[in-house]
Amino acid sequence: MHEKPQTAMIKPDEALALIGKGQISRRAFYNAINRNEVPHRRLGKRILIPRFAFMAWLEGREQSGPRAA
Repeated sequence: MHEKPQTAMIKPDEALALIGKGQISRRAFYNAINRNEVPHRRLGKRILIPRFAFMAWLEGREQSGPRAA
């Protein structure tokens, strides 16, 4: 069986799937992107997320736990 090679850049919906269903809403995730809380690049209207930077960001968020409001 052949695995599909991972791309260096992923779409926001792919990143959202990596976070896990029910962890954050799609709207909240896009709001976090717009507040520059999530590593990303814009090409015109298109949003691309560098996979390596996103995974490092996600790992850091998981280790620090939820933020106090």
